[in-house]
Amino acid sequence: MDIKKAREDLRKGKTIYDMPLRVVYYARVSTDKDDQLNSLENQQNYFEEMITENKNWVFCGGYIDEGISGTAVKNRDRFLKMIEDATLGKIDMVVTKEISRFSRNTVDSIKYTEYLLKHGVIVYFLSDNLNTIQEDSEFRLTIMSSLAQDEVRKLSERVKFGVNRMIKDRKLIGGNLTGYFKKDGRYEINPAEAPIITYLFETYASGKVGLKKIGQDLAKMGYLNSKGEPYSQTTMAKFLTNPRYKGYYTARLTEVENYKTHKKKKVPKERQIIEKDDRVPSIVSEELWNKANELHEMRKKSSARHILNSEKSLENSKYSCLLYCKDCGNVFIRAGGSNRANNPTWSCKKYKTEGVGACASPILREDYLDKIFVQIFSDFIDNKKEYLNQVINEYENIISSNKSFDDIGSINNQIIKIEKQKDKLLDLSIKGLIDDLEFKKRNDKFNNEINSLKAKIDRLNNPDAELTKLKGKITEVRNTLTSKVDLQSQLPNLMRILVERVEVEKINGDRKHVRLIIYFNFNADTIYRELEIDNKRKKLELSNFYPKKCSCTDTEIQNSQYRNIEIDCGSLENKGKNALLCSDSNTKQSRFCCNG
Repeated sequence: MDIKKAREDLRKGKTIYDMPLRVVYYARVSTDKDDQLNSLENQQNYFEEMITENKNWVFCGGYIDEGISGTAVKNRDRFLKMIEDATLGKIDMVVTKEISRFSRNTVDSIKYTEYLLKHGVIVYFLSDNLNTIQEDSEFRLTIMSSLAQDEVRKLSERVKFGVNRMIKDRKLIGGNLTGYFKKDGRYEINPAEAPIITYLFETYASGKVGLKKIGQDLAKMGYLNSKGEPYSQTTMAKFLTNPRYKGYYTARLTEVENYKTHKKKKVPKERQIIEKDDRVPSIVSEELWNKANELHEMRKKSSARHILNSEKSLENSKYSCLLYCKDCGNVFIRAGGSNRANNPTWSCKKYKTEGVGACASPILREDYLDKIFVQIFSDFIDNKKEYLNQVINEYENIISSNKSFDDIGSINNQIIKIEKQKDKLLDLSIKGLIDDLEFKKRNDKFNNEINSLKAKIDRLNNPDAELTKLKGKITEVRNTLTSKVDLQSQLPNLMRILVERVEVEKINGDRKHVRLIIYFNFNADTIYRELEIDNKRKKLELSNFYPKKCSCTDTEIQNSQYRNIEIDCGSLENKGKNALLCSDSNTKQSRFCCNG
């Protein structure tokens, strides 16, 4: 709809009922109780009748959210779907009962109505007699939304008051709990669900299995959550730490921190109420509960220490921000728990956080990587004059070339383009096409790009400082490659100076058969080498570079000059033969073959 033209028509005496509009309705109830659902059915009937009775309007359906609070929009799937359809030009007007049905958050109300107007869609709030096509609608909407939001605040206070009275009277708070029925102010054990709790505590207390595995095992036994899915690790942890399962009354463990977001925070222990209560029969003994929770606390502390140490190690690690998954593009992260203290591994971040179903990428032992790069850098040292000249020439070309310093105006144009991309990203977030986490991730990426470009402008405005920095880099490269270095101890420096990126890919889809593609920081055309390692082997043996003719059958490689690494690849397809790293001096491409 052309909003400007529609407003002109209104000034000439037309009404919205005279305009040819594609109309939908939006309805929401905050609970799934019968009276609310009956109210919803009445709303649906009313909206459909109202829209279809108008000969100038075309009824295009409705969007309904059931059992959803109106405070936060992000959990309302149908609302967000309506916003998306409006953006795609499928709608001219949305009819809804009142502002509180649309959103009880003032910011959301204004944000979404403005967004819809921007895309030519108006909103008609029937009970409030407010239509956003009216030019004073924003002012009226702000006032009415504020009143709706204040109602939420008052409701939150009333609920809090009621809960405090229940606590004072020691009434059981909450509905049914897995493993129990709630009846006449007491809990009764549910024989169909109690085995879930018993199995959880007994298995976890044994110390052999973690919460995620227990949830998976319960699923195999036929125990699923209300959605028909396996119990998650988070749910298992909530069960495990709930004192009610050992026969205790609990209250005031958490409280709502913000009535707008419903975000909860943990209450300090001195304010929590946890006491033995005969109205709550125990499913597990106090001894078993305590044993399982002591183990849980110990594992949490161990995990926290591991994360802290891993982050510190990752920051200083030689492979940090260098290894990337060829399949999904995510960076590889380091793992080195107590069972891997002397043998840390690197794996794709997506695989690590979401599991093999999300990304079946290889896992790399750090000692394998060390051996590979020590061997590669030993060749650099043996041929240091050649490589040193390549590296120094690369940096000196940057210093001498005017092309390397982009025009400041051009960089500013790049910044403007990224700012426009940020605006589009915000549109996607408002439409609900991406969640908050994805928005933050992409927005941070754009901000980093902008900061990088601004830093580039600063360097261009101060070229002497940039030249000094590059000359220092040349000196660092020269000192590293010309001095007598212990390659193992100098790997972090060498990786930082010489290696741009390493891509990790599976060979023939086998995640235990790996190829590394290594890109270096020198040469105009980036050099890359392919290395195959077999993680099925317990050892990876590398010898020094040495001249040797390769009998590789690849025609392009066969006609080139080679430098080779001999590797025992007994578990590869050509079992028992040696693998040769064949380096083509023309294409700068290297690969292993098993025809040595």
